[in-house]
Amino acid sequence: MKALHTLKIVALAVFLTASFAAPDADAQRKRGEQAALYPDATRKSPTGGYAPRLAKQHQKLQSIYTEEGREQEAIALAEEIINNERAKPYDKAIALMTAGTVAVSMDDEARGIDYFERAIAEDALVNDNHYNLMINLAALYVNASQFDKADPLLARLIAETSTKNPDVYAMQASSFYNNGKYAEAIASLKKATEYKGEAQPQWNSMMLGAYAELGQDDQAIALGEEILAKNPDDKRAISNLALLYSNNDQPAKAVALLDGARKRGLLNEPADYERIFSTYYNMEQEAQAAAVIEEGLAKGILPQEAKYYTMVAQAQYFAENIAPAITAAQKAAELSKDGEPGLFLAQVLSQEDRNPEAMAAARAAIAKGVKSPGTAWMVIARSEYYSENMAAAKAAYREAAKDPATREQAQKALAQISR
Repeated sequence: MKALHTLKIVALAVFLTASFAAPDADAQRKRGEQAALYPDATRKSPTGGYAPRLAKQHQKLQSIYTEEGREQEAIALAEEIINNERAKPYDKAIALMTAGTVAVSMDDEARGIDYFERAIAEDALVNDNHYNLMINLAALYVNASQFDKADPLLARLIAETSTKNPDVYAMQASSFYNNGKYAEAIASLKKATEYKGEAQPQWNSMMLGAYAELGQDDQAIALGEEILAKNPDDKRAISNLALLYSNNDQPAKAVALLDGARKRGLLNEPADYERIFSTYYNMEQEAQAAAVIEEGLAKGILPQEAKYYTMVAQAQYFAENIAPAITAAQKAAELSKDGEPGLFLAQVLSQEDRNPEAMAAARAAIAKGVKSPGTAWMVIARSEYYSENMAAAKAAYREAAKDPATREQAQKALAQISR
C-alpha cells in the first residue's frame, strides 16, 4: 500500500505592520494583538529590528510582494536588501523569507527552498516567523521528495518548540512514510491523532499502509475494521479494508465487503466495479464476476467499451455459460479498435463447431489487427478442416506458419493433413 501523501504548504505568517512601527511579533503581543504560536519554545525570540536606512525598501517590498505580475520586481527588491552592506541579520532574514514566499507563489520551489534555508540560517526572525518558516521549508522538502532534509528539520522544530500542532506531526509522518521509516510514521500519526482529537481519513490510510509495509497485517486489519465500524458507509474505509483482506488471503471477506457496498449503492465508479470483478474472478466465481460488470454496464456506471464486454465474455466462458459469453464477445469485437476480442470470439465459436461464424470472426480480427495473426489463421484452418475444405485448411495452416508463435504447431498440423 505504497503511496505518496503530498502536503500543501501552510501559509506563511509575516508579522509586519503596514507602518513598520512594530517590526516583530513580540512587540505586537505586548499590545495584546496576538498570542505566541510557540509559547514553549526553548529559543529566545530575537528582538532585532530593521536598519533605519532600509525601512523604505522594506515597506515597498511588503506592499508589492503579493501583487500579481510584480513577482520579479519583488524578488529584485528583496535581493537589493539582502546584498546591502547596511543590512542587519533581521533585514536579510525578512527579505529572504519574503523572496522565498514569492518564489513559491511562482511555482519555483527550488528557489523557495534556497531562500527559506538562508532566512532560517540568519537566526534573526522572531519565533513565530522562524518556526512557521521551518514548517514551510519542511513542506517544500516533502513535496520535493527531499525526506532526508525534512526529517531532521521537523525533529528540530518539535524538539525546540514542544508543539502540539497535529499538522506538524502529520507532515512528519508523511515524510517518514515516504522515506521508508514506517514505524516512525506510525508514532507520528498517533501523536497527530492525539493532538487533533480524532484521526483524519488520509492519516488512517497512511497508518494502514505503514502497518502493511511492516508486515503487521493483523494490526492493519484490526485498524481497518475499527475505522469501518465507526463509519460503515465510508467508501475509502471499505476500499482500504477490502484491499487488506485480499492481500492477506481473505478474498471471501473482501468480496463480501465490496459487494455489500455495491448493493447499498456506495460504489459508483468504474474502478469499484473492476475491483469487485477481479476479486470474484480470482475466487473462480466467474458468474458473479460477470454479473457485476453487466450491472455496471446496465446502470451506465461503466462505459460502453470493449474491455468491459471482454471481461464479461471471459467470465461467462469460464463459468461455462457459452451463449452469454458469445453475445458479450460479439459486442466486444464490435466496439474494439483492434482484433483481440474478435479473436477470442472466433476461438469460442470454433470450439462450439460454429465453423462459418468462427472463420468470419477470425478474418475480421486479422483485418483489425491482432498480436498473433497465426492464432487467428489456426482457427480458420481448423474450421476449414472440420468443414472438409482441405485445400482451404492447408492454405490457412501455411499462413499460420508465417507467424513464429504458431509456426511449429501449424507445420505439424499441415504435415498431418497432407499425408
